Amino acid sequence: MTLLLAEDEQIAAKHLINLLDEIGFQYDALEHVRSVDELKKYLSGNSEPDLMLLDIQLKDGVSLEVFDELKVTTPVIFITAYDEYAIKSFKANSLNYLLKPLDKEELRNALNKYTEVINFYHQNPGQVRQEKKERIVVKKGASRLSVPISSIAFFYAEMKLTFAVDFEGNRFLLDYNLSQIEQQVDEKMFFRVSRQVIANINAIKEFKSIEFSKIELYLVKNNYLKDAIIISQFTAPDFKKWIHNL
Repeated sequence: MTLLLAEDEQIAAKHLINLLDEIGFQYDALEHVRSVDELKKYLSGNSEPDLMLLDIQLKDGVSLEVFDELKVTTPVIFITAYDEYAIKSFKANSLNYLLKPLDKEELRNALNKYTEVINFYHQNPGQVRQEKKERIVVKKGASRLSVPISSIAFFYAEMKLTFAVDFEGNRFLLDYNLSQIEQQVDEKMFFRVSRQVIANINAIKEFKSIEFSKIELYLVKNNYLKDAIIISQFTAPDFKKWIHNL
């Protein structure tokens, strides 16, 4: 998942990114633009992001101008110090309109709304759903191998690279990011436990509740991840539903 942030104040941008981390909202890449001109150039020259968090009043104008000039379908959460643009924002793919100073719970609710909307369209039987794959192509040295997805204990991202670790402890390099993998694997068998890790249910050794409603998770064959796997309070309720339904 790619997240696009438009914010011209560095302190405000850092605060928003910190709130996303505290909430546990997961994304693969975060792009940051600081002006209307940069926003137009990004949207004109790149694939659309999955979600945009846009300050309305930027240093060179109003970000809403972009929607008058470009055809943009990405959902938007507007974050601004001004309430005068609220009505116009809902004509520009707006999921929510948050006022500064930004409240963490309001941001959490807005992100939950985004997740619910995306899940609805993924689960709607009237929509074409991507078939789950049984095998995945991995790299081993100069070679490529096709391995059963069920043989993978977990996938993880590190330093902009994505790896798969099988139940024998072998590690393979992948051409996909975690969001792409998430669309390919069976959601009954795999769960994205953090921004960096997608785990196989059969690789979960144990887990325990820790402070602030988070969960600490332990995986088998985990000789590669340096830090403890922490499931955020944002993700923990879904993880509990998932694991108890299996």
